[in-house]
Amino acid sequence: MGPKSQICKWASSLVLRILKHVAGQWAVHEGSTVEMDSRGNRVVMRKKTYSLDDMLATVTDENLHPEVDTGSTRGNEAW
Repeated sequence: MGPKSQICKWASSLVLRILKHVAGQWAVHEGSTVEMDSRGNRVVMRKKTYSLDDMLATVTDENLHPEVDTGSTRGNEAW
């Protein structure tokens, strides 16, 4: 078992403070999304990951934005 962390009150909720070195290993910061799962007397957390295939599967005709014309090329752009 590693170093202990502390549960704190935040408004009407409880929060678990993540140790700085763990946040660094996970590359998370304030506002990052994590998934939590209760397993008996344990809580398992994992950094939320996204897959391009999953994100593209949510694109529909209703939420698809039209193309945007950004004008002619400038500099060394090659499209």
